[in-house]
Amino acid sequence: MPIYGYELLKNIPGIPPSIALTALQHHEREDGQGSPQGLSGKDIHLHAKIVAIADVFHAMSSNRVYHQAMPFYKVIEQMNRDMFSEFNPEILMELVSRLMSTLVGKEVMLTNGRFGTIIMIDPYYPLKALLKTGTEIIDLRMEKERKIERIIG
Repeated sequence: MPIYGYELLKNIPGIPPSIALTALQHHEREDGQGSPQGLSGKDIHLHAKIVAIADVFHAMSSNRVYHQAMPFYKVIEQMNRDMFSEFNPEILMELVSRLMSTLVGKEVMLTNGRFGTIIMIDPYYPLKALLKTGTEIIDLRMEKERKIERIIG
């Protein structure tokens, strides 16, 4: 598919060459395991790296014929695990930080079934939020076992 998109876009007058190149390379991965050319790292255009992350986020968080949408937090967690292999870490960290910052004030359920409200996101550990549960404050950075299971509101 990326090759078809590239072929369609490359000859359209007025479209910068980077647009066609982004269409061609957005399935490439930092570790060279992508397609169609098996490019890695610095050989992939910056715009393609950005679109790759957005494309994977959208695919994982949307219902598809071949799978159900994953919960928002599970998508972020999975993409975070792939940060140093498939994706550019700087771009992915920026996305994760910005997405997580939108969750301040939202209620979440933890893996142990407890509920809490996100009161702060640490920019260095965006998946490890500070939560308020009733009168208790939980710092997930200090918790090995508990994680956010899902976003409630």
